[in-house]
Amino acid sequence: CRRAGAAAFLAFFLPAALLPQRVVSLAPGLTEIVFALGRGGKLVGVTRFCDFPAEAKGIAKVGGFLDFSVEALVALAPDIVLAYPEHSARLRALPPRVRVVTVAHNRLSDLLASLATIGRELNAAGEGRRLAEGIRLRLERLSRGVAAERRTRVLFVAGRNPNELKNMFIVGRNDFLNDLLEAAGGTNAYPGKVDYPNISLETVIALDPEFIFEISAHYEGIADERIFALWRPLSMVTAVAAGQVRVIRDPSWLRPGPRVAQVAEELARILHPRPRPEAGKGRPRA
Repeated sequence: CRRAGAAAFLAFFLPAALLPQRVVSLAPGLTEIVFALGRGGKLVGVTRFCDFPAEAKGIAKVGGFLDFSVEALVALAPDIVLAYPEHSARLRALPPRVRVVTVAHNRLSDLLASLATIGRELNAAGEGRRLAEGIRLRLERLSRGVAAERRTRVLFVAGRNPNELKNMFIVGRNDFLNDLLEAAGGTNAYPGKVDYPNISLETVIALDPEFIFEISAHYEGIADERIFALWRPLSMVTAVAAGQVRVIRDPSWLRPGPRVAQVAEELARILHPRPRPEAGKGRPRA
């Protein structure tokens, strides 16, 4: 009883930074945030998709994004689990001593707010504020730089059948990637209110985007040329006719995390390239 009282006293009065923490992250973006805050050494478990930075590859894996093993997670004896709302149901089985920190990353504003939340939980409040402010300033600077540019209409294809343009899901306007697109001087070709609509080729033709970005994570092993070949018959679509179908294999485009400003800057370079002597060469083929 005396020992338990001493432990409670220490937990209450010691500075939080001196308390041990064992952290499990259930999403790649959350893992990247922990490292960006300088707390990567606290991670004892991540998902099999957590591959950045390189140090994350050496951390014990608890499974996938939604199919993680609760048993494997509990075996790591975490103090804190970083999660998304989608994880809530399965995390109810965790022991009461485990603190579940749930954040939303739907919009850019959600992400920036979460940096402060995660920073506080990991005794890195100052780092969290500085990280959020740095991202905000980079995006504001980018927005000012493209303010005079015409807004390019963009379609983000986030998933479809691998070998055909069917069962196609696109990114709507209620997504952090849409917010990055706006900062980069583009606009979503889809004007509706569905978050991730399932659309047909007829809808693609009607939307007539000027750029099409294929950003699905399921194209591994499929050459870019095979993807371009699927689009060529749709020459009535401006993006296809202009050769502006891009295959994005960089997973950071799909991860709300500390690299979002870098993604927005890359988007701006693609949508609003600066004139160069070699302009027109090496343009992706559609």
